[in-house]
Amino acid sequence: MIYNNIYNFKNPVRFFIDIENLIFPSNIATFSIDDLCWSEPLKFRIKKDNDKYRTLKMPNILNLVSAYEYYKSLPNFDNPQQLDPDHKRLSPNLDTGDFAAGEYDIHLENDFNRLCIYDNLIRIDIKEFYGRLYTHYIDFNSLDERYITNLNKGATNGLIMGNYLSLYFAEDTLSKISEKITTEFQNQNINCKFSYFSDDFYFFCNTEDNDKVIKIFDNILEDYGLERSDNKKEIWTYETYNAYNVVTRHWKRLIATCNIRYNVRIRENKMVFINQLLYRSSKLDNDKLKRVFINNFFKTKYFRELDLSKFKFKYYDYHQICYLLKLSPEALLYSMDKLSTMRDFKQELIYNFFKVRYRESLKKSFYEVQLYYYYALKLLEYNDIIIENKNLVLISGNQVLISYYLSEGIFDVSDIAILKTKNTEEFWFQSYHLILYTNDLLLDLENSIEQYLIPDATKPDTNASSGKLLTKNKRKKSYMDFYKSNLIANRPIIRDVNNICLTINDYLALKFEEEEALYI
Repeated sequence: MIYNNIYNFKNPVRFFIDIENLIFPSNIATFSIDDLCWSEPLKFRIKKDNDKYRTLKMPNILNLVSAYEYYKSLPNFDNPQQLDPDHKRLSPNLDTGDFAAGEYDIHLENDFNRLCIYDNLIRIDIKEFYGRLYTHYIDFNSLDERYITNLNKGATNGLIMGNYLSLYFAEDTLSKISEKITTEFQNQNINCKFSYFSDDFYFFCNTEDNDKVIKIFDNILEDYGLERSDNKKEIWTYETYNAYNVVTRHWKRLIATCNIRYNVRIRENKMVFINQLLYRSSKLDNDKLKRVFINNFFKTKYFRELDLSKFKFKYYDYHQICYLLKLSPEALLYSMDKLSTMRDFKQELIYNFFKVRYRESLKKSFYEVQLYYYYALKLLEYNDIIIENKNLVLISGNQVLISYYLSEGIFDVSDIAILKTKNTEEFWFQSYHLILYTNDLLLDLENSIEQYLIPDATKPDTNASSGKLLTKNKRKKSYMDFYKSNLIANRPIIRDVNNICLTINDYLALKFEEEEALYI
């Protein structure tokens, strides 16, 4: 799954997209930059906090895979934590497409050890780090930076968020910022320990050094054309940090309570974990912590291997589980396949929940949440809810979800006509599936690819020289051949629902193996 995890690292949208299903050129490992061009990424909005969103950008697939093959031999490419092992908290695992198991607990314990020594923890981050990081500040080890700039229309001002390549180069730059911070602390004889998770820095120092630490951080960021976020400075003491970081404690108590109340000899155990999730999540300070708590429970080996045939849903369990899923829709990915197949599970009692929540999700711009509900609706076979919301999906801007509706043939002739008008490069993802599932476009394949999929940068300028025309035609052929071979072979970029479920299960199995290895 290496290409899929490179394309979308960490974010669960990777369960819905399968670029490894595609046919790549036989020489992809040595694909020349001269055969590629600038391309526009797909914008994909995900929920951040409250009604705020973050925009992931999914690059042209041929460009991304070529870039991965080109850069993958860089130092510590598969483990950027080794670029700065004394300070980095971030430890990616390319096998799972997620951060390494156990790292959070290790660093949290280190935080408390430091807070009992120093007066406080200053937590600050870099403002819009990915978007403001110019490529001329990045060390490409003498390699060509165009493989990266091609992913974002040739822009040198910023890295696009979501893919592993951007993460690696961001982490490489952060390690150099870290080195400068260390040197400056030594030069000014400041006793301060620090670590960082991506652009989020943790400084452990005494109160008399607080201002000095922040000033040093500000000055070093200026060297990179960066600045810290003014509204995100947090100061923690041992007591306040301990009071805030209680998720792990609640999780352990939840599991212990469930084990005590479980009777292996009967087949109608109460769904104690639902009540415990509701009770303990209510004690957490904010919705972000609540979502982490709920998601992580349903991702545990305890829940995934729990024999639900020995449990029975009570009437009150339905509204409680619906509330939890409303609070954290991502949990649908890790729970609904098990809950929906339980003995005596009454789907009609959650029908209205999904009918309303799916429609409401389509009125907002959180694309991943829309996909979570769609996935659950498919598992539950609520096809009427899916179909009745096609008009909202059509105008949602969620190209991944639109592609699913195209694959199911839900859009009518007038809907397809509207999608055909969206022929600019920014719509390349849905346009690929529009061609794949629309007969007249598929029959006129080369013209369809030319109109909907070929990057604008390959199109000739009015007064272009013969040399430039030759170069652009060569690049155009790269994309034409790539798209043509995949469309002829009937290769979608989206996974079907059964494949999504299998992919999630494979991911969780790898996580469980990783967690078990920590105790060997």
